[in-house]
Amino acid sequence: MYSETFEAEIVKLKTDKISGSEEIVRKAIHIVKQEIDNDPAKYGNIKDLTEMLREVVNIKKEMSALRNVLIYFIDFFHKGVIVEKLAERVIAKMDEQRSNVNEKLLPIISKCKNIMTFSRSSTIVYSLKKLSEGVDKEKLPELTVFESRPALEGKKLALEVTQFGYKVNYLVDAAMSMAMITLKPDLVLIGADTIFPNGNVANKIGCHALALFAYQHKIPFYVVSSTLKLLLKAIPFTVQSYTSKDIWAKDKPEGVKVYNPYFEVIPENLVTGYITEYCFSKNIPDVRVVLEKGYIHEMYD
Repeated sequence: MYSETFEAEIVKLKTDKISGSEEIVRKAIHIVKQEIDNDPAKYGNIKDLTEMLREVVNIKKEMSALRNVLIYFIDFFHKGVIVEKLAERVIAKMDEQRSNVNEKLLPIISKCKNIMTFSRSSTIVYSLKKLSEGVDKEKLPELTVFESRPALEGKKLALEVTQFGYKVNYLVDAAMSMAMITLKPDLVLIGADTIFPNGNVANKIGCHALALFAYQHKIPFYVVSSTLKLLLKAIPFTVQSYTSKDIWAKDKPEGVKVYNPYFEVIPENLVTGYITEYCFSKNIPDVRVVLEKGYIHEMYD
């Protein structure tokens, strides 16, 4: 039904454990664009376009950003954008969102001496890069970064930001509380895989503990994300367990059962505020989307 390239790229993206959710989304958009370019006439009607987009949603059903960005495709289609230009318009919208998030975040992080983060948010990386381009290197804040096991996204982040001129404190995940006491960060920043309608946030395993320690030590805990990550309708969320080989690959006794959950939920009462493309808010961000549109409900059902 679909091209071999389409099928192969979907399989490849399903196994991607390192890319942030926005990077996953951008790769998914590229897959959609390739498929449309392969046969534009086939996707000139909303039914076939929606069915193809549903296949892409299934790459990572739990990822709200992927579901929402495909709604952008349908929204632009209904507004009369020709099918060959849909991906281009969606990317432009995402770029605008990221730029607007950066405008809200820069004034906050530019005043900090030490920023703590966990895992690797491409949105936060983007703003850290922009900050490094606008100030002297000696004025940049220090970053406190944790390994973020088992995929070690924190290590990838540390390698990136040192290229921008940042000094990094790199610790094991279990050192969170001690790091807050000894390094005294001004704030804790994390990205988001999903922001639920009630304000809870799903992100990399370890973020809940980080939020609890931040609360205990009275350190502001901010979630940085465009509203692309905000669920437009409540849907069940299941914590998926990844392969146990990531944790214990060899010589594991038969009596040992390994759990490798990748995401967890941070309760909204632990979040000091949300930084989105619209504003800094202590409450759930404004979605700015009309939920009554039928095709939004279809993509969530």
